[in-house]
Amino acid sequence: MKKIKKIFDKYLDYLLIVIGSLLLSIALMIFLIPNKINTGGVSGIATVLYHLYHFPAGITMLVLNIPLFLIGVKIFGKKFGIKTIWGILWVSFFCDFIDKILKISPLTDSRFLATIYGGLLLGAGLGIIFRGRGTTGGTDIVARIINKYVKISLGWSFMFVDTFIILLGGIVFADVDLILFCLIALGITSKVTDTIIEGVLSEKGIFIISDNWNIISKRIITEIKRGVTGFDSVGLYTNSKKKTLYCVVSRRQVENVRRIVKEEDKKAFITIQNISILQGEGFRSQTAILDE
Repeated sequence: MKKIKKIFDKYLDYLLIVIGSLLLSIALMIFLIPNKINTGGVSGIATVLYHLYHFPAGITMLVLNIPLFLIGVKIFGKKFGIKTIWGILWVSFFCDFIDKILKISPLTDSRFLATIYGGLLLGAGLGIIFRGRGTTGGTDIVARIINKYVKISLGWSFMFVDTFIILLGGIVFADVDLILFCLIALGITSKVTDTIIEGVLSEKGIFIISDNWNIISKRIITEIKRGVTGFDSVGLYTNSKKKTLYCVVSRRQVENVRRIVKEEDKKAFITIQNISILQGEGFRSQTAILDE
């Protein structure tokens, strides 16, 4: 039984990426792309080419993502590794499978309904992919490149890239209303993604109480690349001295911290809190998209 559980835990991330990719592809091919609605990124470019030249959306995203993936590996190393290419391949496959093989028609030709339901499904898919510590490439890589060389925060880098592609789509289709619908879809997607990952705010404050605090703190510092503060504390129930750890991480790093704690001490006590205000130079600009 333990062996089966170990195998399941090992491949759970890959399963989550497949499930998330399927939901994301349904959102794109049944709601968003047929109605010319894009939320930026590679899928936004694929939406434009799909309507202008009838290029298959899945293949288009694959062709655009592969060079970006190679650039990401060259610049950032192996963190853009197997899980990134795994997500890219499944999204591309599911999109063209739904559109070209199953030939499923869009569920609605109402831009309003497509914006709402497409945004919800897209956000859910992305959230599940991030929970599996995966990524779909595209905007993630471009935003990190901008952040690295132009020193613009990742949040602004994402917004710049996605907004540019949305505006491009509106200009190509000569439709101002379309731009507004795309921005609404982007907002819905972002909100749902945040909620699926764990809460609606970017950063999380994490308290950890464990007898193995030393190794846990070292792993967070080296693997997550976040600072950790240790407080001397007393467990009043047992009247025993303990060490309480506190760290602030991005929402996409929360799952990594939880896994580290679970691996080192299954009995550890951990609480995660939303942070509404964060003051401190450099934190947001250094927030990682996804750290293995």
